[in-house]
Amino acid sequence: MPKSFRLVLSVLVTCVIAATGLALTYGATAPRIEEQKRLAEQRSLEAVMPGATFETAGEADPLVAAAETAAAPVDFVALYRAFSDGQQVGWALRLASRGYAGPMQLVIGLDTSGSVTGVSILSMNETPGLGTKVKSEAWFIEQAGELQPGFTDADVRGTMDAISGATRSSNGVRNGVAAAGRIYLEVLAGEEGEAR
Repeated sequence: MPKSFRLVLSVLVTCVIAATGLALTYGATAPRIEEQKRLAEQRSLEAVMPGATFETAGEADPLVAAAETAAAPVDFVALYRAFSDGQQVGWALRLASRGYAGPMQLVIGLDTSGSVTGVSILSMNETPGLGTKVKSEAWFIEQAGELQPGFTDADVRGTMDAISGATRSSNGVRNGVAAAGRIYLEVLAGEEGEAR
């Protein structure tokens, strides 16, 4: 057997063993990873509307397509209807807004009047100690709660100050909040009367 053939065969066997190991590891850990993602999303939903229960709007829901259009250029991920005591009390929106180091997954709660009930950062890859201040410094996220019902992009820019040194990360959150406002004004406000 030629030396080059043995070399190719040994590399091929190593690759097959490594791929099999990775596939087995993924198969064993995938359900746990998905469960952790689901729990993190549930915690974010509860953080933006404490005490509410949530119902996910499916792909066929006409609000989903309209919300995708209204959110642009921010990426729309999901829409949840929030209920308390059997009555709809608002919505939670999951959006992916561009920060400094990539998309930031945000969950934003809105009551039926269009007021922000909370903002939760589900995941981000911002610079530790700098961009991550958008999550660790409570005052920054709390600014969204000062927005008036039916707020616009201009209201977000005028109300939510950026964190010094973390402007792009701050803008990522502000753009997500502004997208939530557009979704409310263009899509959800019409559902307000039905929700009460």
